[in-house]
Amino acid sequence: MRQMVTNKKISALFFAGFLFSLTQSQAQNLYAYSGKKKNATVNVSAENETEAKSGKQTLFSALKELNKKKDIYFLFSEPAIAETSVDEIKNPRSSVESILDMLLRGTGLNYKKIGDKTYVIVSAKEDDRQKSENTTTNNFADYVSFDEIKIKNKQDNITGKVIGADGFPLSGVSIQVKGSRNGTVTNNNGEFSINAKKGDVLVISYIGYDSKELVVGDDHSISINLIQSNAALNEVVVTALGIKKETKRLGYSVTKVGGEEFTKSREINIGNSLVGKIAGVNSSGPLTGPGGSSNVLIRGMSSLSGGRPLYVVNGIPFNNNNFGSAGMWGGADLGEGLTSINPDDIEEISVLKGGAAAALYGQQALGGVIMITTKSGKGKKGLGIEVNSNVQIDKINNFLDFQNEYGQGTIGNKPVDAISAMNTGLSSWGARLDGSNVPIFDGSLKPYSAQGDNLNRFYNTGSTFSNTVSITSGNEQGNFRLSLGDLRNAGVYPNSKYTRNNVSIEANYKLSNKWSGQASIIYSKEEGKNRSNLSDAPGNGNYAINFLPPNVNADYLGKGYDALGNEIEYSGDAFTTNPFFAANKFQNNTSKNRTFTVASLRYAPLKWLYIQGRFGNDNYSFNVVQITTTGTAYRRGGSLDNDINWFYNQSNFDLLIGINKNITPTINANFTVGANALKERQKINTINASGLAFPYLYNPGAATSNNATTSTPRKDVNSVYGSLELSYKNFLFVNVTDRNDWSSTIPIANNSYNYPSVNVSYVFSENFKPSWLSFGKVRLGYAQVGRDADPFQTALYYNSSGAINGQAIGSLPNLIPNKDLEPLQAKEFEVGTMLNFLDNRLNLDFTWYKKNTINDIVQASVSPTSGYDAAIVNIGKVQNNGIELLIGGTPVKGKNFTWNTSFNIANNKNKVVQLAEGQNFMSLAQSRTTRGFTQHRLGLPAFQVMVYDFKRDPSKNNALVVNASGFPMAADNLIPVGTSIHPTTGGWNNSLKYKKFSLDFLIDYKYGGWIYSGTNARAYANGLHKNTLEGRTSGVTVTGVDASGTAVTTNISAQNYYGALANISYVQTYKADFIKFRSLTLSYDVPIRNSLKGKIQGLTISLVGRNLFYIKRNTPNIDPEANYSNNSSIGLEYASLPSVKSYGLNLNVRF
Repeated sequence: MRQMVTNKKISALFFAGFLFSLTQSQAQNLYAYSGKKKNATVNVSAENETEAKSGKQTLFSALKELNKKKDIYFLFSEPAIAETSVDEIKNPRSSVESILDMLLRGTGLNYKKIGDKTYVIVSAKEDDRQKSENTTTNNFADYVSFDEIKIKNKQDNITGKVIGADGFPLSGVSIQVKGSRNGTVTNNNGEFSINAKKGDVLVISYIGYDSKELVVGDDHSISINLIQSNAALNEVVVTALGIKKETKRLGYSVTKVGGEEFTKSREINIGNSLVGKIAGVNSSGPLTGPGGSSNVLIRGMSSLSGGRPLYVVNGIPFNNNNFGSAGMWGGADLGEGLTSINPDDIEEISVLKGGAAAALYGQQALGGVIMITTKSGKGKKGLGIEVNSNVQIDKINNFLDFQNEYGQGTIGNKPVDAISAMNTGLSSWGARLDGSNVPIFDGSLKPYSAQGDNLNRFYNTGSTFSNTVSITSGNEQGNFRLSLGDLRNAGVYPNSKYTRNNVSIEANYKLSNKWSGQASIIYSKEEGKNRSNLSDAPGNGNYAINFLPPNVNADYLGKGYDALGNEIEYSGDAFTTNPFFAANKFQNNTSKNRTFTVASLRYAPLKWLYIQGRFGNDNYSFNVVQITTTGTAYRRGGSLDNDINWFYNQSNFDLLIGINKNITPTINANFTVGANALKERQKINTINASGLAFPYLYNPGAATSNNATTSTPRKDVNSVYGSLELSYKNFLFVNVTDRNDWSSTIPIANNSYNYPSVNVSYVFSENFKPSWLSFGKVRLGYAQVGRDADPFQTALYYNSSGAINGQAIGSLPNLIPNKDLEPLQAKEFEVGTMLNFLDNRLNLDFTWYKKNTINDIVQASVSPTSGYDAAIVNIGKVQNNGIELLIGGTPVKGKNFTWNTSFNIANNKNKVVQLAEGQNFMSLAQSRTTRGFTQHRLGLPAFQVMVYDFKRDPSKNNALVVNASGFPMAADNLIPVGTSIHPTTGGWNNSLKYKKFSLDFLIDYKYGGWIYSGTNARAYANGLHKNTLEGRTSGVTVTGVDASGTAVTTNISAQNYYGALANISYVQTYKADFIKFRSLTLSYDVPIRNSLKGKIQGLTISLVGRNLFYIKRNTPNIDPEANYSNNSSIGLEYASLPSVKSYGLNLNVRF
C-alpha cells in the first residue's frame, strides 16, 4: 500500500509540472505578441493605406502585383524606395518597361534590367553617379530583395493539411521554412498554420515517409500528400532501453509492427496477434478461451525451462507471469500479464530478435525482447478526439467428423433399460441406428437415430463489444493523451465472461530548453467468470459433449442439475461431469487490478549531452477462486479448490547519460552509459478446503480439512551498462555494448555476470550502387545474453505446515538446491543483409543466426533413496540455428489503386545438446490418456512428442506382436515422433487500396510440428471414430506373432480391436502442419460532407474476419492448434475448448 501511495505522489508531481508548463506557455505567447517591437526598416503606414484608397499605392504593392501577373522579380537599391507613393497600374497588359515608365514618372526613380526577368529600382541620382563613375553592377548582393523589405503584413499566413497515402491525416508532421528557424507541426487532424512569404520553401518531413519541399505561391491554403517510403530506409525503430535509431544503423535484425495491426486483429491478448507477421516469431495461443495465455517464441526454444521473451512497455520491463494452466489432471488457463494491455493504446511494437539486439537487457534477454510503445500526444496541436468501437461475434469450429451409423450400447447391443443406458453413457458400440425407441439414462424412451451436431447445442455464439475513447491535446510546451477502454466478452463456453477496463494517461512536457519529461500511467481491471476447465473430465464441460453417442441429444441432459441442485448423472462414471452442470455450477473466477507507471526527467545542458532519470513501477493484485460446487457427483459436499491472492510489485530505477557528438567531420560518436536497479516483491496466499459443514458455504473455517500457505519470493538485480556507436560518413556503423548484472537469486560468489555485444552495419550502396539496386546493406552481430535462476534454488528452504499439539510441523521441497548455481548463458552470432530494388518497389531482408545456450539450469535425476526427486544443476546445452527471410514490395502503385505485399518465412533448427551426466531425457508433461508425453530428448529438438508404437518382432520381419487374445500390443518403450514446436513458420500479408476502399488479409502457415490427440484416442475407444466402422459386423482379422514368435491369426470384435488401438498412441499422433486464412479486413473511408469537415476529421467503417478457415490441415477431428496449455503440455490435445472464427464490425471516428 505504501508503494502505491508513493507511485501516486510521483505521478501527481509530474502531471502538475505538465499543467504548469501549459499555462506558462500560453502566457509567454501573449507576452511575445504584445511586446513585439516595430522593425527598424520600412513599414507601410496608415497614410500610405489611405493613399491607396484614393488611387495611390506604395511602389512595393504595385511591383508585388506586377510580380504575380508577369512573373518578374524586382530589387531595390535601398529599402526606403519601396515606400514611394505611385499611381495605380492602369493598363496591366502593357509591357513591363511601359508599366515601369508610367509608375516611376515624376518619382525621381529609374529602373535597370539586370537579368532575364529581374529589374532593380534605383534613385535617378544614384543611377547618374554610377554612370559617371562607370561602376554599374549586376551583383544581386548589392541590392535589397522583397524578402528584406520589412513591409507590414507582407508575410502571409499559410494554412494546410497533411494526409498520408491512406487518406488519413498525419499528426506530428514537421513543417519548416527552409533556411530559417520558423517551423511548426501538424495537429491531431493533420492541420497546420505557419507564416511564410511567397517564394519561401516549406520542407515537410515525417518519419517513415518521403520528405517533400513546396514553394509558397499565391495559394495560402494548401493540401499536402505524403508518400510512405517503400524502403523505409530512414525508418526509426525502438531499440534496447527505449532508444530510437534508424534501421540502417542497426547491425542486427529488428522488426516493427504498427499499432493499427493490433487494432485490426482484435485479439484480446496481443501476443496472439503476432502470428504470421514477423519472420522468426512463432506465436501459438492455446485454445483456452478469452483472456487466456499466449505462447510466443523468438528464434526457437532458448532454454530447456522455456524461452519466453521479455516484454518492455515504454522502456520499462512489463511482467508477463502466467497465473495458471491446465495439465494432466485438469485445470484452467487463468491468463497472463499481457492481457492487461488494450490494443487500441499501442503505437508500435518492435521485436528485438537476436542477442545483439537485446544484450543491453542482460539476464532478462534470453528469449528476445518485445518493445511496446503506447500512443501519446506527441506532435498533437489543439484538441483531438478519437472513438474506436467494435462488435464481434464468435462461432465455434466443429472439426468432429465422427461416425453416425451406430448408437449407444456395447458389443453391438442397444441399452434395454436406464441402468444399461447409464453404464454405456459414452459408449457408441451399440447396434446400427434404426429409429426405434430406446431408454436413455433417465429411463425415458428416445429415438435410436442420429441427433446431429451436439456441439452447437452446448456452445453459444460468443460476442465481444469493445470501445476506446481517446483525447489528445498539446502545444510546443507539452502534450497529453487520455484513453478510456472498455471490453466485454461473452465466450462460447456457457456462462463464461471476460471484461477489461483500461485507463491510459500519458503526458510529455518541456519545462525549458534544457529540461523535459514524460509520465504515463496504465491502469487495467480484468475479470474472468467461469473460465473453462480443460484436459481431464472432472468439472470439464468440454469433455463429455465431444463423446456423446450419436443417438444421445445434448438437450436430454437438461440444465445439468435437478431441483435440489444435484448433478444429473448420465453415465456410470461419476468423474465424467455433465457438461451443463460443469458450465452452470462450477466456478473458475479471476480478477486482476494492475497499475503500470513510468516517469522520466531529462536534462540536456548541451546539444550533444543529456542526462535522464527514469522510474517505473509494475504493481498488480490477482485473485482466483476455484470451486467444485455442492451437488457434484464425485464430490457431493463440494470443495474450495483454490482461493489464491497474488500480490506483485516490480520497481525499476534507471539513470542514463548520453553523448552524441561529431569527432571529425566524417566520424560521429554516440555514447550511452547507465545503471539500473530492479526490485521484485511477491506474496502469494493460497487457501483450500474440503469436507464443508454446510452446502454452498465455501468457508475454510467450516471445513473438516483446510490448508493455507504463503509464499514470498523476492529478487533484486543491480546493473550497469554502456553502449558506443561509431559512424563513418553515415554508411558504416559499429556498435559495442556491455552490461553487468548482479542478481540476488544467484549465490554471491557467482552472481556477477557480464553480457557484451558488438555489431556492424555497412550501407554498401553508398559506395557501390548499380542501376538495379536502390539500397543495400550487410550487417553482422555477436552477443552474449543469459538468465538468472528463480528464487529458492540455491538453498534448502522449508515449508511450514501448521502445528500438531502445539508443535510446528513443516516439509522440505523435493528438489536438491545448488549453492554453486550460475546464470545460464547464450552466445549468438548473426549475419544478414537488406536489399531494395526497382526504385524501392521490391525489398528483401535475410538473416542467418546461430545460438548456443550453455550452463542451462536443469533438473537432474537422483536416486530415490536420497529422498528427493531431482537436483538443480548447471549442465544443459541447447543449440538453435536458422534463417529468416522477408520479401516485400509494391507490385502495383497507381493513382487510384495500390497493392502492398510481404511474404516471410523462418526455419529454426533446435537441438538438445547436453543434459545431466547419464540423463538422456527430461520429462515434461503427460496426457490424461497416459499414452502421450512430451520430453526433451538428448540429440533431438526440444519438446519431443513421445508415444507408443505397435509392438513388433524384429526377428519376424517386424510382424505385429499380439497378446493371448489376439489384440495388437503397444511397444514397451516410448518413441519420439517429432517436436511440438513448429520449426518452419511464416505468413503472407497483403494490403490493397482502391480509392477509399482498402482490403487487408493475412495467410499464415506452420510446418514440422506434431501433436498427440487424446480426443481421437477416446474416439477409438468409444466407437466414435470413423475408422471403427470397419469390422462392426464381421469383426477384425489380426495377423501377427505371439510372444514366442509363433504366427497367429485371430478374428476379434471391433470393440476390442479398436479399444486396443486407443492405447497405441502412435495411431493418434499427427503432423500439425497447416495453412490458414488468418484474417481479413475490408475498410471504407467515408467521405465527409463540407458541412461536417470542421467537426469530423475522419470516419472509417471496417468489416473484420479472424481465424476464418484452414486452407490445409492434417489433423482429423481436431484443430491443429488445439493445445490446452502454453507450457510443457504443448503438443498434447484432449477434448479441447473449440477454436472459433470471428466476424466483426469496426467504427473509427476522429474529431
